[in-house]
Amino acid sequence: MKDMILATLKNLFAIGPILFGVAFLAPVFSELMIAADITQPFGLPPIAIGLVAGLGWGSYAYVKGSWV
Repeated sequence: MKDMILATLKNLFAIGPILFGVAFLAPVFSELMIAADITQPFGLPPIAIGLVAGLGWGSYAYVKGSWV
């Protein structure tokens, strides 16, 4: 059981930047768009645009190994 939990945590930490981008950055981007009254492209809801941006930035950080 302990080994299974450790393996799960190891796999989650391996994709940490992607999870951070989706779970944290997406809602932040969404709320910033709402607060700044930015028009949403293609009529998409702000959270969808936030998810795309968060997933993109998280994937970039995962591949490159750095957020910058």
